[in-house]
Amino acid sequence: MLVTLVSATSIAHIYKAQTFEEKVSDTVITNPSKPAPEKKDADRLLEIFEQVNNRGTHLAVLVSFVIVGLITWTLTETIDRPLRGIERAISQFNRGNLNARIPPSDIPELHRLGLTLNSVASRLQGVEERRREVIGDLAHELGNPLTVIRGYLELMSHGEMSLTPSVGQQLHEEAERMARLLEDLKTLSKVETGNLPLHLQVVDPNPLLNSVVRALSVRNRKGIRLELNCSRNLPEVFADPDRVRQVLINLISNALNYTEQGRVIVRAWNDDTRIWVEVSDTGVGIAPEDLPRVFDRFWRSESSRRQNACGTGIGLAITKHLVEVQGGQINVESELNKGTVFRFSLPLATTELA
Repeated sequence: MLVTLVSATSIAHIYKAQTFEEKVSDTVITNPSKPAPEKKDADRLLEIFEQVNNRGTHLAVLVSFVIVGLITWTLTETIDRPLRGIERAISQFNRGNLNARIPPSDIPELHRLGLTLNSVASRLQGVEERRREVIGDLAHELGNPLTVIRGYLELMSHGEMSLTPSVGQQLHEEAERMARLLEDLKTLSKVETGNLPLHLQVVDPNPLLNSVVRALSVRNRKGIRLELNCSRNLPEVFADPDRVRQVLINLISNALNYTEQGRVIVRAWNDDTRIWVEVSDTGVGIAPEDLPRVFDRFWRSESSRRQNACGTGIGLAITKHLVEVQGGQINVESELNKGTVFRFSLPLATTELA
């Protein structure tokens, strides 16, 4: 019986051992002192991920710096290059080289700035060219009468000519020519600086028109018909009579100078607010491309230089200013080889004093 009991106990222990071994084979036993293989792999993967992430971050920062640098360099070149071009051109302008031009830019604002500065340079270049031309014209205009006067005086001083009425008349005309030129220069200076005195008053245009046309008809030696065609009852205007006379003399004299044959007609009429005066001729006319510059100071077309030696391009500039400072308007129409029409207006006295 004892043997039987021992055997039963042994069998029980053996059964329990087998059962424990089966459980152990199906269960992961964790040893606190030694990490499990799965955790080691996870830590390794995490470490690799962190390394890759750090490297990616460093690479991203590096690429970002490169991209930002490229963008900055591109923008700097895009903006700096046209600015350097503008700086170089302005430096050339300051040195007197008005032929320099600013190259176009891809930046709209800088492109518009360049166009504006180029336009200013072109206008300054034109003014400079006209300045040189007018110096030559002034030398010519002043030189001619001086040459005549000096010639007569030398002959008289040597006893080769006496002072006759005709010689005296010639000397007087040459002196008057010089005086008119100097007066025009003085008037132009006053007009452009705003220092020209005006004596605005109520003026009857009828006697003013008649007196100017009559005076210029007497001086006309070319046989050109000078006609006045206007109503005898033109309304009064509000203007400076001396300046209106100067405008009429400039326009009519200009028409007579540039008309070889035919006639010059002065017309006048009025509308509700102003009087209009028109001076038309059958002269050489003005080319279409020259019309916009007719009233520019010191400007004369090449055809006018060839056709007539008189004038310096000052008279029409003065005329335009004189009309406008009195509240009027002036315009011109012309056809080459057929004639020219100048037309100006002055405000009615009833309109200005109402």
